Amino acid sequence: MKLLEKTNRTYLVLSAITFLSAGAVIYFVLSFIIEDQMNEKQMSDLAGIVQNIKNNGIVPNYYPFVEVREVPGQADRPINATDTLIFDVTEREKVPFRQISSVVSIKGMKYLIIIRDALIEKSDFLLTIAIVVGALFILLLAALYIINRKLSLFIWRPFYKALDELKGFTYNDPALKFSTVSEIDEFVELNKTLENLTLKIISDYQSLKRFTEDASHEIQTPLAVIQSKLESLMQNPKLKKDQAEMISAAYTSALRISKLTQTLLLLTKIVNGQFPEKKVINLSELLEEKIELLRDFIDEKSLFVEKTISPECFLETNYFLADSMLMNLLGNAIKHCKTAGKICIYLNQNRLEISNSGDPLPVPSSKLFERFYKINKSSDSQGLGLSIVKEICNLNKWEIQYYYENELHKIIVSF
Repeated sequence: MKLLEKTNRTYLVLSAITFLSAGAVIYFVLSFIIEDQMNEKQMSDLAGIVQNIKNNGIVPNYYPFVEVREVPGQADRPINATDTLIFDVTEREKVPFRQISSVVSIKGMKYLIIIRDALIEKSDFLLTIAIVVGALFILLLAALYIINRKLSLFIWRPFYKALDELKGFTYNDPALKFSTVSEIDEFVELNKTLENLTLKIISDYQSLKRFTEDASHEIQTPLAVIQSKLESLMQNPKLKKDQAEMISAAYTSALRISKLTQTLLLLTKIVNGQFPEKKVINLSELLEEKIELLRDFIDEKSLFVEKTISPECFLETNYFLADSMLMNLLGNAIKHCKTAGKICIYLNQNRLEISNSGDPLPVPSSKLFERFYKINKSSDSQGLGLSIVKEICNLNKWEIQYYYENELHKIIVSF
């Protein structure tokens, strides 16, 4: 969830709770005020009727609002306020009333005086107030949400602009300079911090790049000299058998170091994104070429190759990386396939799948793409082939997966 959306939702929820609470308070306050005013009115009406009877001797009766009758023999009774229901002939239903009643003595006579007011008017009044206040609250919430969203988008525009520019940053850029100038101090400070940080990243990257290239070059030169000297020694006819074996072992180790150095350099270049050149290649043709190139190794192990390769499968990527990926995947399948086993190769526009027969992995499959990981520790493999494939997939935003089913190890690359 985006920060702006999260802020607006939180603001909207808190505002709704505040408005609902305020609405409830307003409702109960108005209800109390109306009831208090009604009580005062009825008390005033009661006092007016008593005074009218004393002065004029007129006993008013306006049922159901005013009801006065003689009640001889009853004692004076204080004012009693209650709610009651009275049948309305017009409405043909019982209507709620608020009434006060009292027994008073006037000129030696006892009178029961009842004053009533219809409560329905109060309910309608409060309902109308609730509807009006609710509508105002909803409009106010909507207006606040829209205003806050528009205002937030305007305020946060420099941030999103800087974020887009930061997403386009690469190691090969000379420096990152944000084009948007903000008046907000926090955004200005953030941009300056990011600019300084990217400068440091570029500097570190360039240093690492020079180190790997220089180290690779400096290592390869003495290794080439060592290999040349060892080759010359192996051609010496005066060598004893044990000496020849020792020199041969040293020569093999030198070759392994040379190959390992080149592989690590390649891996570093892939991780650092030093293969930016992309073009559309025919992956179907390239895959067929690699299969034929490895035909001798396939025949040596008497492997059966089952191919389902769709023609004209085009893919935009770096040619060298695509070549390296196919060679590593095919070489891995051939190397780990059982003798006289089966290799299945499937390719279409969206997916490459290479399978080989073999026993289940003795370790978790998650370790398969780790650097220098080898199932057989005595193997002369460097344990970097699938790591290179994994980094190539990451660079191109492809998905790579491993499965084992039906006695087949399957590696699937989804483009």
